[in-house]
Amino acid sequence: MSLADRILNGLRTVILIDERVTTLGHTVKDLKTASESKLADHERRLTRLETIIEIARPDGATLRIAPP
Repeated sequence: MSLADRILNGLRTVILIDERVTTLGHTVKDLKTASESKLADHERRLTRLETIIEIARPDGATLRIAPP
């Protein structure tokens, strides 16, 4: 294998690695966006559950939105 072949193989490898890293970067960005969306959905659901629990407390306490 000549020196030129080794250089070309090295360059080819670097180009393939660069392409894979770029693709991986896009995938991570998409996963982050999806995770943030799911997290926001879970936050809304948790807030609803907390509200239901506060309203249905057995001690008869009522939910106060603003002080009297």
